[in-house]
Amino acid sequence: MKRKLLMALLAGTLAIAAPVSCFAAETTEAAEADAAEDSSDEEEDADAEEADAESADSDDAKEERTAAKKKEDLKTVGEKTEGCIAFKLRNGTGKKITGLAIKTADETEFPENMMEADDVFELKEKKRVYFSKENSEAETAEETSEDTAPTHDMQLTFEDGTTADVHGIVLEDLGTLTLREKDGIIYGTYKLKSTKEKKSTYDTEKAIADQAAADAAAAQAAADQAAAAQQTESYDYSYDNNDYSYDYGGGDDYSGGDDGGDGCLDNGLLN
Repeated sequence: MKRKLLMALLAGTLAIAAPVSCFAAETTEAAEADAAEDSSDEEEDADAEEADAESADSDDAKEERTAAKKKEDLKTVGEKTEGCIAFKLRNGTGKKITGLAIKTADETEFPENMMEADDVFELKEKKRVYFSKENSEAETAEETSEDTAPTHDMQLTFEDGTTADVHGIVLEDLGTLTLREKDGIIYGTYKLKSTKEKKSTYDTEKAIADQAAADAAAAQAAADQAAAAQQTESYDYSYDNNDYSYDYGGGDDYSGGDDGGDGCLDNGLLN
């Protein structure tokens, strides 16, 4: 009897434990599935980030891949001549470009506009630019080390009449120069063909803009100080003149003689 009772109790215990074990097994399997799903999500996120990074690559890389498949048919700026610098220029700013001038970094003045009177760089448009070297540029190239390409500056004129300069561009070692705008600063990005190194002129343009703002503020402060000093000097001079006029006006008393009488009357009585 006792043995039968023990067997019944044991069977009941096993019956209760079985669902618990099944539940535990199901829980473990669910956790593993969640972990696998999380891992899959992370991989997808990583793939997405990589895809975003690839899509955020410079336009130079995209254009080079596209150029390998087909040759681009682009409008041109400048005349193609022997020994000229040829590159592609893309307008990634928020304004249309109506003027383009290029000079070497050591020259002080920009030459005339390379673009035709009716030519415009539309937003996001890309053109092929042919820049012919001048004599001064040829001399600069000869004096430059063989390992260092000369740099050029570019002046842009926009449809609203404003201008912007982009500095220190290695024109002879790039495929595409993309003009961009950030915080009101126009700058250029490109990739060197020789080393595949990515370049940006943003830091240079920002430093120049900051220095120009500081110089303008200093000049304004000096002008305000000079105006204040001039106003103070003018006030003091006017005050001195008023005192002099007042003292001179009192000289009528002197004509009365030393005794304070009427000098003219005294002379008349004496005669």
